[in-house]
Amino acid sequence: MHIRLKSLLMAGGIALSLNTAAQAQEVIFSAVGPTTQDYQMAVAWSNLLADAKSKLKLTVVDNGSVKGLRQVAKGQADIVAIGSPHYRDATQKGGKFKEDPQDLVDAYQNMSALFAITTSAAQYVALADKTINSIQDFKGKALAIGRPGGNAGRVTGVLFKTHGIDLAAGEADGQHLKYGPALEQMANGTLDATLVWGGVPQAAIDNASRQMKLNFVSPDPAMLADFRKNITNGEYYVFQKVPKATIEKAYGGRVAADEFEYFWTFPFMMVVRDNMPDDTAYELVKTFWSNIEKVNGMSPALSLISKESALEALSTKVHPGAARYYQEAGIK
Repeated sequence: MHIRLKSLLMAGGIALSLNTAAQAQEVIFSAVGPTTQDYQMAVAWSNLLADAKSKLKLTVVDNGSVKGLRQVAKGQADIVAIGSPHYRDATQKGGKFKEDPQDLVDAYQNMSALFAITTSAAQYVALADKTINSIQDFKGKALAIGRPGGNAGRVTGVLFKTHGIDLAAGEADGQHLKYGPALEQMANGTLDATLVWGGVPQAAIDNASRQMKLNFVSPDPAMLADFRKNITNGEYYVFQKVPKATIEKAYGGRVAADEFEYFWTFPFMMVVRDNMPDDTAYELVKTFWSNIEKVNGMSPALSLISKESALEALSTKVHPGAARYYQEAGIK
């Protein structure tokens, strides 16, 4: 009986070891929020890994970029979605990270990117009957440019000046106003346009389009280089290119658009610690991009994620494991 019990214990130990070995390696992804595109993307990524029977299990939490970066630095999370200029601020102890202790700042400097996406962006939307079809058409018009003290107003001022409209000189009436109240003023005819931040579709624009005729107003893509030269951290700003078909699908044809519309934004990078194993980074990236069409098909916003822009305007180096995949895929 003693021998049989010993045999059972040994067999149980073997089974326990096999179960332990079979357990998935958890990778914690810190997204901006539960309604953001990076969160939706991460959920899709988690499902792709599960479908592929990967040894990696992606768990998605919503902590915001600032808290998320701190958690990755402390080893409490593995991936964080953070804007390129915001990560740059963190490594230089600036912006929302200026009070962080030096040990955290040192940790921020030992991080790298898997890839970046551009989904949420600053969109200028105008009343269709105001014939505002370009930035230059804003001359003499009134528009909301974001909350008082916010970055959107500062960027809009630089962008408009690049296009020949000086808001500071009063060539257009740029009002510091959140887009909710701004859309209400557009509905009653006291405002011509507003800046709205978000993806495609954007809920506030979608609701407003059911009450009034709207159209998007794009910056000139040929002005991107000049715009970058005149804005702080300009090298990290991009013009997101959105096809008319995507906009028509998102808003049911209720918002007018040209063949392509352009929104200004900056990439959101998927940032990890440098000590993430190369094989882990490689598998994460390869699984994502090898199935990107499944991610693209989930929503109009996620349809804008592109492998070709995965390495655009990064503010940190690419993780070696991810770089191996891009080299194999011929992406630079």
